[in-house]
Amino acid sequence: MSTQRRWIGYPLKRKEDLRFIKGKGLFIDDISLPNMVYASIVRSPYAHAVVSSIDTSRAERMGARVFTWEEIVEETHPLGENSWLGHPADKIKDYIVASGKARFQGEPVALVVSESMGGAKDAAEMVEVDYDPLKPLVDPEKALDDRTTLIHKEMGTNVAWHRLFKFGDVDEAFAAADLVVRDRFHFHRFTSAPLETSGVVATYDKHTDTFTIWSNNQRPGFCGTFVGRALGTTPDRIRFVVPDIGGGFGNKTNTYPYLALIAYAAKKTGRPVKWIEERREHLASGVAGNEVISYAELALKSNGRILGFRQKLIADEGAYMRREPLGILNMNTRVAATVYDVKGYQTEVFCVLTNKAPISPNRSYGKMQQAWTVERLVNQAARKIGVDPLEIRLMNVIRPEQMPYTTPTGAVHDGGNYVGMLNKAKSLIDYEEWRRVQKQLRQQGRYVGIGIGIGMDANPANMSIFRLVNPHAGISGDTEAALIEINDRGGILAATGSVPQGQGHETTIAQIIADEFGVNPENVTVLPRFDTLTHPHTSYSGTYASRFSVMSLGAVKQAVDKLKDKILKIAAHFLEVNKADLEIRDGGVYVKGTDRHMTLGEVAWKAWRDVGHLPEGMEPGLRVETVYKPNYAEPEPNGRGNYSLTYPVSVNIAVVEVDPETGALNILKYVAVDDPGVIINPLIAEGQIHGAWLHQYAGAMYEKMIYDDSGQLLTSTFMDYLAPTAADVPGSDKVKFELFITPSLFSAYGSRGVGEGGGAPLSALANAVEDALGQPVNHAFLTPESIYRSVRIK
Repeated sequence: MSTQRRWIGYPLKRKEDLRFIKGKGLFIDDISLPNMVYASIVRSPYAHAVVSSIDTSRAERMGARVFTWEEIVEETHPLGENSWLGHPADKIKDYIVASGKARFQGEPVALVVSESMGGAKDAAEMVEVDYDPLKPLVDPEKALDDRTTLIHKEMGTNVAWHRLFKFGDVDEAFAAADLVVRDRFHFHRFTSAPLETSGVVATYDKHTDTFTIWSNNQRPGFCGTFVGRALGTTPDRIRFVVPDIGGGFGNKTNTYPYLALIAYAAKKTGRPVKWIEERREHLASGVAGNEVISYAELALKSNGRILGFRQKLIADEGAYMRREPLGILNMNTRVAATVYDVKGYQTEVFCVLTNKAPISPNRSYGKMQQAWTVERLVNQAARKIGVDPLEIRLMNVIRPEQMPYTTPTGAVHDGGNYVGMLNKAKSLIDYEEWRRVQKQLRQQGRYVGIGIGIGMDANPANMSIFRLVNPHAGISGDTEAALIEINDRGGILAATGSVPQGQGHETTIAQIIADEFGVNPENVTVLPRFDTLTHPHTSYSGTYASRFSVMSLGAVKQAVDKLKDKILKIAAHFLEVNKADLEIRDGGVYVKGTDRHMTLGEVAWKAWRDVGHLPEGMEPGLRVETVYKPNYAEPEPNGRGNYSLTYPVSVNIAVVEVDPETGALNILKYVAVDDPGVIINPLIAEGQIHGAWLHQYAGAMYEKMIYDDSGQLLTSTFMDYLAPTAADVPGSDKVKFELFITPSLFSAYGSRGVGEGGGAPLSALANAVEDALGQPVNHAFLTPESIYRSVRIK
């Protein structure tokens, strides 16, 4: 009988923390190469302007090398991410710098290279650029209909993509409704503001015509294609190395234009080139999540039963379609109705270009926006009908006995108990007692509100979703790679194509492999960081969309199973028993019911060293490299399909008080209940859940990217963009986190993605403010000023 510890579910301290605690982490700014030079980017101060001339003479007299947009565009190629979008977006020529016209404040117009970082920055200030300013467009609703001011003239419109989604019996649902609740909602831009900004170090070897690119990009599998296109080469000639990353949260997936730009400079100078992004650059011209305007409506019966949902959705995409409209597709397929049992769903989508920085993935990409809109409508419906907000949700959420549940859009929920989660949150917050207290305090003139928010994420991403934009895109499914090797001393080496940014992948993988082979995690070495020369990878490799717990661990499980099969065959051969009579446990292969065994080290010695006595026809070695592909069903022609494997849910209830004199919002009590499926490491999962909650709490209370009418970002430093610190967040005396675990029906270990949250805090807080004031809240941003200005307190 096995005596081994079960490592899955054990709160093992992170293996990788030791190097960080000792200051031995290797981050992008730690990389220094011989003969290296430094780059600084000259950026447009205008949101919309023709670049009429550039004078580089003063910078060149300082010893700097300057590459203007004309030279760069002449010698590179468009990134090509628009080619699959179809008309009219395929007309966009998206280069790694502005191509004659700046389309957002901060767009690169020239690159300066010098012997020191300070020298490069000083020389960049000496580059004189003349601009002919053009009328900027910053309002997506105005840009939607504007035919005179065009972000990309060759498109002939500012609408890059438009589609009507219609799933289920929408018309019937609204025809049968006793009540239709409708409103206009605005979800603002905010970013993740990782502690470490983006950076690139690149070299070029002219003898082999190959590039080496070090960067803290989260998604190197994708980057090979886009960077290769821009540089006129192929991915096999680009080595990507990803060191330790100081936070990503989606913001570091779309940095590929900078990877190509610095690689271009390395080729032109013949020297290693380094560029580190400044915080102002990151905020002004980096990335932010989807900003959307929704004209949404909900069809209901008089008792509160929800029948259908439809909306007109206007998405502000910024100046280019980089990775978009994936976030908008997330809203309208994977999490369209979130946790609710509805019969019909319809959305008309307009992806509109404006003179703002391009949109990028940002924690719970596209999902928090949809959850917020749905939850706001459900809350308004409860108020109009006179039903308690908790009761209307309990009435309409998908029941446990309906799992696996298929939504009108084709999403297949992988288990879960949403009723149980709501009831647990209700109990933890002491819901009835707070309703009683609320009435008492209202009589005293105090404005206390209770808000419920349900967030849903979806992971990983089935890339067939791109076929909704272009059926001929030639993209589908998802893949990830894993490698496991047992050496002739019995040590275990493992690697995947994941790119961790603090999620503890080295620890998690070691725990799983330790469980599978009955060893201690200390006996498992997981390759840190990422390198295309040493790590198994695919065209989709990386860490984004909370894919690790499904894709990377799915690949690990597939590699484990293949390696176990070979181990059992070798052991059966040498122990002279049938393979079916063996089991792997306690670091060895045992004949079932006996102590007769071979250690894994002994089996590995035979596989690597005693190869002449292996079973006939068997390949030597104990090493498996494999590519995992989930079995997604083919989407229907109308786009209906399942575009994820797992759908993690978070239920939040907030009790707040609003000061009627100032609009200030005070958290009185808060509960968050999450279902991440089977937890591999509770310590790591807890940190991920806390981080997701804080990010979306901050998105509601502190963080917003504010542009003026000229397209200037007014929140371009941390003096203006209010990323909260620990001192700004309610403590554990007010906020409580709990789990309600149901295993995923479709992932290898029953786990789901964790760490994105699905936007529940934004919904819970908005609904609580509405409950306190008795008036609709139509904006996701809830600062005292916004509450005071937008809501007239009776």
